[in-house]
Amino acid sequence: MGFLIIGLVLAGWPVPVGALDVRVHEAPVRTVLSGLARSAGINLIIDDTVDGAVTMELQDVSAEEAIRVLADSQNLLYSKEGPIAVITAGRAHDQARSCYTWKLRYADPDSVRQAAEAVAGSGLVRYHSDTNSLVLHGTARTAAAISRLVQSLDVPVQQVDVEIEFLSLQTDAVKDLGISWDWTVMEGGPGHQAFLYTGQLRALESKGKARVLARPHLMAQNGREAQILIGDRIPVLTEHVTDGEVSRTTEYEDAGIKLSFTPRIHDDHSVTAHIRAEVGTPILVPELKAYRITTRRADTDVCMQPGRDLLIGGLISREEINNLRKVPILAEIPVLGKLFRYHYTSKKETELVILIRSRVAPPLSGSAR
Repeated sequence: MGFLIIGLVLAGWPVPVGALDVRVHEAPVRTVLSGLARSAGINLIIDDTVDGAVTMELQDVSAEEAIRVLADSQNLLYSKEGPIAVITAGRAHDQARSCYTWKLRYADPDSVRQAAEAVAGSGLVRYHSDTNSLVLHGTARTAAAISRLVQSLDVPVQQVDVEIEFLSLQTDAVKDLGISWDWTVMEGGPGHQAFLYTGQLRALESKGKARVLARPHLMAQNGREAQILIGDRIPVLTEHVTDGEVSRTTEYEDAGIKLSFTPRIHDDHSVTAHIRAEVGTPILVPELKAYRITTRRADTDVCMQPGRDLLIGGLISREEINNLRKVPILAEIPVLGKLFRYHYTSKKETELVILIRSRVAPPLSGSAR
């Protein structure tokens, strides 16, 4: 095995050798190419535009293999016709590359672009937002690899159609149901407990003891979180203490009923879902002239079978209402008017029940590829 160290122009035409160890450090590219060509016994023509320096270390390679590796690393084109080889750069090398485009239909473009760059190399793949397309300036071989990648990634994402009911129940109605729960989760279908409770809820609704607060629909993509907020964002005063000084800022927080749903679809169309339910109640703090939010929340993971209902309950809301009853005109008489006014406080207690139904949505029409 021969050993070649190149740091200057090699004179003469040595006899071609077999396997080489090549070690160069910041040597001129043209010098290294010339030396390798002589070692391989190759008649090499180098384009005048080829320049620069190279550092490389190769073991047990032929001189021609070393030339090809060096050409690839320097973005040069190596071609050989019979006993004559040519190294070109610039326009000649550009002719070996072409422009390829892929129009995306479903996949997240940034994710596909990053995956394509892992194949083609950093900076070689661009995203064109106006046409939702990926653009590559590269070789046919690289384009073929990216085509296979795009075909596997750019597919329709399965979705789950989620129907949600938020119901407010009077506390005596909850006792009628016979449920003792603290954020209990029940899942079932015909013959299952949750299904029976669903029927009872409908009966309570018809009697006026249960009230539907909202019936929203969600479309959640497989593996991605979908959220819904029934309420509003209200200003909340926040105090910060820095170096003994108190500063106050106003931040907006969600108040109301918020639910997030993250599905994972299985082959049998059952759905494993991570559900996060949260109820935030704003309470006015008179001395601060601002609100604070009292929150109850729960996180749960459930497996939902097609056609079955899911019940989540156990959140109790308590309200104190100040009432005033008075006799018109007489109640406005100074001093004596208090005899014709009556103040009293009433307490109202309700419980929130969340009913969830989900089904895997049919695939988009025309999505077959």
